[in-house]
Formats: sequence, structure tokens, C-alpha cells
Amino acid sequence: MSLFDWVLRGSDLIVDLQGELDLTCAERAAQALDALIDANRGARRVILRMDRVSFIDSSGIGMVFGRHRRLVSRGATLAIAGASTRVTRTLDLLGVSELMPVYASLERALSAQEGVRKWNPR
Repeated sequence: MSLFDWVLRGSDLIVDLQGELDLTCAERAAQALDALIDANRGARRVILRMDRVSFIDSSGIGMVFGRHRRLVSRGATLAIAGASTRVTRTLDLLGVSELMPVYASLERALSAQEGVRKWNPR
């Protein structure tokens, strides 16, 4: 995975992931995301924009779960936006959508701000 782009929009930290999120880069991505999250402690929600992620495996999913746990422990949330059909299928199979919201696009994630903060899968 190449380096990601990011922007802080209000209390939303939007991270634009790209490439393959797999065993070869998951640890490096986790470390870089942790540093970014720590540097932007005012962010109440991190949105992982995945429209340019072509593949994700269990290592990538583990990286997502780890960031989710980290954010929840400090009262923030994690959401996923814009994943391709292939990536969304993997996220669904591994239960990601049971723990955090997965939106079809960044625009939908941004417009659902209040819903994300109160989101409950049950």
C-alpha cells in the first residue's frame, strides 16, 4: 500500500487509503494511522475512505479492528466509506459491519454524522 492522504474536516479525520491492504503493509499502515490519530486527538470520528483499496485480507481487517478498538477506548468512532463491492464483501464476511458503520460513499458518511455517533447494530 502506498502512503495515504488525509484531511481533518471539523471533527472528522478522513483518511484516503489506497492500493492493497494486506500482510505486506498492514503493520506499517497501522503504525502510520496510529501516529496520525495521535496527532489529531480532536477528531471524534475517523473515516477510512476505501474507494481506492483494491484488495484487503485478514491482516488488513485486523488493522481496521485495531484502529477501531483504539478509537473506541478514547470515545471516538471509526467508519468505512466507499469500499468497492469486492472489498465490501470481505468486510461483511469478516463482521466489520457489525462493529462499525460501512457507507457506500464518503458523502454518505459525512451526511450521517449524528447517526454514526449513535450507531448501534441491534
